[in-house]
Amino acid sequence: MSDEWLFYPCPMGEQQASIFFDHGIRETIDQIAPPQFLKVRVTFKHPRPDGLSSREEYQQLCDLEDELQQVVAQHGGLYVGRVTVGGHRYLHCFTAGSEADWAARLQPVGDRHAYELRFALKPDPKREGYWQDLFPTDDDLQVIQDLRVLQSVEEHGDDGTASRHIEHWAHFPTQEIAEQFAHWAQARRYGLDTIDTTDDGKHRVRFAHDGTLRLAEITSHTIALRRKASELGGEYDGWETPVCKNPG
Repeated sequence: MSDEWLFYPCPMGEQQASIFFDHGIRETIDQIAPPQFLKVRVTFKHPRPDGLSSREEYQQLCDLEDELQQVVAQHGGLYVGRVTVGGHRYLHCFTAGSEADWAARLQPVGDRHAYELRFALKPDPKREGYWQDLFPTDDDLQVIQDLRVLQSVEEHGDDGTASRHIEHWAHFPTQEIAEQFAHWAQARRYGLDTIDTTDDGKHRVRFAHDGTLRLAEITSHTIALRRKASELGGEYDGWETPVCKNPG
């Protein structure tokens, strides 16, 4: 387990989900994780209306998760993250041992925290329980970057609800492609600032829009911008905004 853990929200079918996972282990997981996947399901007692965990259960769930990590580690396993969706939390681990072993280990953990723990155990030599179930897509990585900026402005007293000027950047290998992207952005009512050349020879498009920093709103822009820049062989390089402090 590393010190670099990331969180991101994402849709799962018709439901809202949240994922918390060990990003720092990505370069070594295929070598160090046992090739057997253990998924432990916890059913919430007091879920939020959207199926995510409530403040009422926060500490209980944290305590249970901490103990599970310890039990998994004690038996040579690796806890790599969790998925929360639909009133349940799924804890993802890589382990050795049989179903009988884990039934005997998990029951007392559930009993101590007053949760019934259900689990599934299966061979997973490709570590799909990490790469497919937890690891973010390119769109998810964009959401993670957006959340970092939102956290920064929130720490300066900005709750993101005020409309403001938001500037964006994208880089492209040629002037022609940069202009193609700029025309696409202008057709979608982004204001074009400049197209210039950076010191490393890339062609940068600076553009902007006005809007709030509500997560759903900002990601509706950034995900589309990232996809279009990538489609053209370029790179969307993020955004910035002035801090709009809340009154009082």
